[in-house]
Amino acid sequence: MRLHNTLSAVLESLKAVARAYQRLPKAARASVWTVTLAGPVLAFSSLGGGPDEGGSGGGDSGNGTTAAATAEAVAGSSAGDGSFVRGMAAVQSFDLEYEMEKIERAGRYAMVDPQDDLDLDDAIELLRKRIREEGPDTDVFKAIRRGPDGNKPTLLIAHSMPLMAAGDVWGAAATLLVAHELDEHDATPLVNLAAIANSQALPGVALGLLDAAAKLTMRDDDSPMGMRERASFLNNRGHALLLLGRYKDAEMPLREALAMSPEMSEAAHNLAHSLIKQGRREEARAVAPRAVWRLRGNPTKAVEVKTESGKAQGSDVPSKTSADPADVMAWAESPYLVESNGRVALPLHIQLDLSHQGQIAWPEPIYPKPDSTFVNYFPTASARYVAAGAAASAFQQQALGITRSMSGKRMTISDVLQQSIEVRIAPLWSMEPIDREMHQLEAYKENLILGSKLPTRFRALEVARAEYQMELAAERFNERYWKESRCPEHSTTEACCAISRAATNRNIVEMTPVVREYEERMRVFFRDAYGLSTAYASNLPRGRWHDMARLDIEHSAQQFAKHTQQEIAFAFAHAAPMGSGCYGPTQKPIGEAPDINVDAPACSAASQWASGKWAFSDAFSMEFTCGKVKFVAEASVPGIRRINWGPLNDVGFDLGMHAEAEFSMNGTVTLFAGPKGGVKGKIGEVGADFGVKDGIYAVIGRNGIQDAGFRVVIGGGVSGGAGGGSHDVDSMDFSIVSAI
Repeated sequence: MRLHNTLSAVLESLKAVARAYQRLPKAARASVWTVTLAGPVLAFSSLGGGPDEGGSGGGDSGNGTTAAATAEAVAGSSAGDGSFVRGMAAVQSFDLEYEMEKIERAGRYAMVDPQDDLDLDDAIELLRKRIREEGPDTDVFKAIRRGPDGNKPTLLIAHSMPLMAAGDVWGAAATLLVAHELDEHDATPLVNLAAIANSQALPGVALGLLDAAAKLTMRDDDSPMGMRERASFLNNRGHALLLLGRYKDAEMPLREALAMSPEMSEAAHNLAHSLIKQGRREEARAVAPRAVWRLRGNPTKAVEVKTESGKAQGSDVPSKTSADPADVMAWAESPYLVESNGRVALPLHIQLDLSHQGQIAWPEPIYPKPDSTFVNYFPTASARYVAAGAAASAFQQQALGITRSMSGKRMTISDVLQQSIEVRIAPLWSMEPIDREMHQLEAYKENLILGSKLPTRFRALEVARAEYQMELAAERFNERYWKESRCPEHSTTEACCAISRAATNRNIVEMTPVVREYEERMRVFFRDAYGLSTAYASNLPRGRWHDMARLDIEHSAQQFAKHTQQEIAFAFAHAAPMGSGCYGPTQKPIGEAPDINVDAPACSAASQWASGKWAFSDAFSMEFTCGKVKFVAEASVPGIRRINWGPLNDVGFDLGMHAEAEFSMNGTVTLFAGPKGGVKGKIGEVGADFGVKDGIYAVIGRNGIQDAGFRVVIGGGVSGGAGGGSHDVDSMDFSIVSAI
C-alpha cells in the first residue's frame, strides 16, 4: 500500500507538471527547451544561469583551496566525470564575439532587490512572502505537507525538478522549503533555493541561504548530472555577488566552481561576465566557449579552435571527424572547436551521433564489351541514366511537396533545430564536375572543391581528379582511333569495318581500367556520402523533417547513379567511336533506375545510443533521448536481497513501481506508469542494469488525450557516478485510443 501511495503521489505530481507545461504559451515552452537543449546537458537544480538567465551564483568556498589547484586536481583525476550527451541544439554555431557582447549585456536591466546581511530566517521568510503573493488563494505549504510525500525530503527535492522545468518557479521553491523543514542538516534545498532567489533578482536572499548552507555537509551524491554540489554552491554565491555589482569578489568562487565542474557553463558565463566588468576582456574571451557549451577537460586551459580545413590554428595536424567512441571521449577530455566563416561550432562527430552510418549496395554502372553488342551500349546506358534522373526528380518533387505544406507556417524551435540537421544532407553529395575544355584541374580548382568545408570534400577532390584523368584518356584514345581506323585506298567496306572494329575494341579494352578507377573513386564517395547522410538522419525524430531527409538521400543516391553512368557512357563513346555502318542496327531499350533501398531510420528511444541519464536521488532521475526529456520517478519494494562478490557490488533484483513524464518539443506530454522489474550490478564505480517496465500510458496534447493504451518497455543502461547512458531495447504500445 505504501508503495502504491508513493507511485500515485508521484504520478499526480507528474500530471500537475503536464498540466502546467500545457498551459505554458508557445514562447515559454520554447524557453524551457532552449534551456533543456542549449548544451550537451541540462542545467538545473542547484545550478543556475548567467546574470540575466536566472538561477546561478557562487562565492568563496571557505575551505582555502585555490581555483588553480582545484583545476589541476580535477584535470588529473576526475575531470569530466559528468555525463556527455548529444543534443540537437549542439548543431548550432556561434559568433563568439557576439556571445561576448551578450555576456557583457547580461543583467543590465535586472531589477535587483539589494537587501543584504539577511540571516537564514529572514531569507526564508522573504521567500514565503513571495510564494504567498503568487498564490494568495491557496495554502501551498499546507497542501505539500499533507501530501503522501510530505514527510519525505528526498522525494520533495526530486519533485522540485519537473516543477522548475515546467516553469512553476514558486511551486518548486515551496517544495524545497518544506524539504528544508524536514531535514535542516541537508544543504541541497538551501543551495537550490539560492538558485531560485537569484533567478528572481533576490541576491540578498541567496547569500543568506548560502551562508547557512556553508555550515552544513555537502555531498557529491546529491549533485545533479555529475555537477558537484559544492560547485553549485560556489556558482550560486558568485551569481549573487554579480547581481550586487561585486565583480571582483565573485571571481574566485566562480573559478573554483568551474574547476570543480568544468561542464558547468553557468559558472563560465558568470565568470566571463565578472572578467568583462573588471576590464579583462581577453581573459573572458578564453572562458567564453565554456559559457556557450558544456565542455569537459581542464578549465584553466584555453579551448583550442581549429580551422575549417580540420587543422588547428598554426598546426598541420588535421582534426578528427570520426564517430569512434574513443575519439568522442578523447574530445571530451581535451575539447576543441571548429571555426568556419567566422563562427565556431563543436566538431561534427560531437554535434551529431554518427554511429548509425548505413551501408547500401553500390549501383553498378553498365560497361561495354569489345564485341558486336557495343552497338547497343550507348542506348542502353543512356536509358539507364535517364531513368535514374527521372527517379531522382520524383523524389525531389516529393520533398518539395513537404516544403510547400510547411510554407506560411511559423517555425517552432523544434523545426529550427531539426532543419539545421536536415539541410546538411544534400551538400554531402556535392561534386564539382570536371570539363577538360572549360578548365584544367589546377590549384584553383582544388581550392574550389576543398572550399566546400564538407566531410566529403576530399572524396570529391579524388573523384574530380579521376574524372579529369578519364577525360584525358578518352581524348587520347579518340585521337588514336582516327589514326588507326583509316582504310587503305580501294579497300572494301568489310575490310574497312574490320579495321574500325579492331581499333574500337582495342580502345574499349584499354579504356576500361581507366574508367574502373573513376568508378572506384565514385563508389567510395557514394559509400561515405550515404553513410554520413543516414547518420545525420538518425539524429532526427520521426516527422516531416526526417521524411525530407530520407527523400534527400533517395534523390541524391539516384542522381549520383545517373552522373556515374552518364560520365562512363560519354567516356566510352568518345574513346571508342563506332565506324558508320560497321555494327548492326541499334535497339531502343527501356531504361530502369537502379534499385536503391535507402535505410535511414529515425531516432527514437529504441535506437539512439547517445541518450543521457542523470540520477537526482534514489527515487528520481532524468533522461534525454531524441529531442525529448523524460522525468522518471521509481519506488522499489523494500528488502530486496543484494550480494557483494569479488569485483561485483550491489548485485540483485529490483521490483517495484515507476511513473514517467516525457516532454516533447512539440508540446505533447506522455505519462507512463506501472510495475517494473530488473537486475542490476556494479563493477567498481561503473554499473549496468536490465529490466522490464509495463503499465498504462497516455499521450496528452493541448486538445486533450491523443493516444492511450498499454505499453511494455524492455531496456537497460550503464552508469558511472550520477551520470550515464540509457538504451531502451524495445518498446511496444498496445493502443486503445487514437486520434490524428
